[in-house]
Amino acid sequence: MLGAVSIAIIDETPHELVVVKPAGLASEHTRDPKADSLVFRLRQQGFDGLRLVHRLDGPACGLMLIARTLDAARHYSGEIERRQWHKWYVARVAAPVDVARTLVGQHKAYLTTEGRSALVVRSGGKPSFLDIEAVAPAPGYPDASDVLIELHTGRFHQIRVMLAHLGAPLVGDERYGGPPPAPLYLEHVMLAARPFGSDGWKRWLAPEHRDRPTWDRALGDALESQARTLATILNQ
Repeated sequence: MLGAVSIAIIDETPHELVVVKPAGLASEHTRDPKADSLVFRLRQQGFDGLRLVHRLDGPACGLMLIARTLDAARHYSGEIERRQWHKWYVARVAAPVDVARTLVGQHKAYLTTEGRSALVVRSGGKPSFLDIEAVAPAPGYPDASDVLIELHTGRFHQIRVMLAHLGAPLVGDERYGGPPPAPLYLEHVMLAARPFGSDGWKRWLAPEHRDRPTWDRALGDALESQARTLATILNQ
């Protein structure tokens, strides 16, 4: 734990924290609360009584909202169950831009788990939905692209397995057929939710941070466009 990176906090209220999880850090270790994790580091930073209402895969980075009270945890768990959260991610995939652009649109799959992996199945799995909203070149990687994804359900490894099933596994994601040796990049970049105790909506955008690779300008423009559209919808 010596030299562990402090967790960046982008919003703090008595009811919740919104933070940036570093890549490679577990959200929480329930069997060993003192093992290094996002929750453990936040406790080291003076925050107690934290309750996770969602998680990011260990290799993923970006926004996480963490409840600070039991009532807030119940509120957010209910909102997630009713699919009230709006979530956007960026993933770097092993597909050139002309191929990745053919994937723009809505996608549905049925997912199940086998050990520590997710599987796409013909039937019997959980229905899972995402939209690929935009595609941009991945700077420095001519055979890769960055894709902007709106995630409608939060299944285990959903983005990783669904993109692999579509023929565009994440770069570096060897579990699902992604080519080495570049690091896996999957970031939760935008979240909108109704804060506990409020009838209105709040939107958070992840700031630039050490785990985010360089983006093509078109990707940033696409995210800004989605953010403006989302703000208009939520304020109606």
